[in-house]
Amino acid sequence: MRIIQIGALVSALLLSACESTAVEDNMGKAVAQMKRDQTSNPATSIGPNDAPVAGMDPDSANTALESMRKDSPERKAIRRDILINVGSQQAGGNQ
Repeated sequence: MRIIQIGALVSALLLSACESTAVEDNMGKAVAQMKRDQTSNPATSIGPNDAPVAGMDPDSANTALESMRKDSPERKAIRRDILINVGSQQAGGNQ
């Protein structure tokens, strides 16, 4: 009798592991909803996406391009030594 109860318990646990969860049932729906909500013009998401971006402000484009082309300073120029004090600090007063 005890073996039958253990067998029934084990089989119930194994069968409950096969059940799909709410997360598995809705997998991908949240991502699709997020894409829909973040698209300001839904007509652009239909069809091929190989069209170039049009209408960028030339001044901001030039500023972005120049900032990407600008050389960064050498590491030696910005390197600073790290000072680590090891020991106890003394508080003011007579101790």
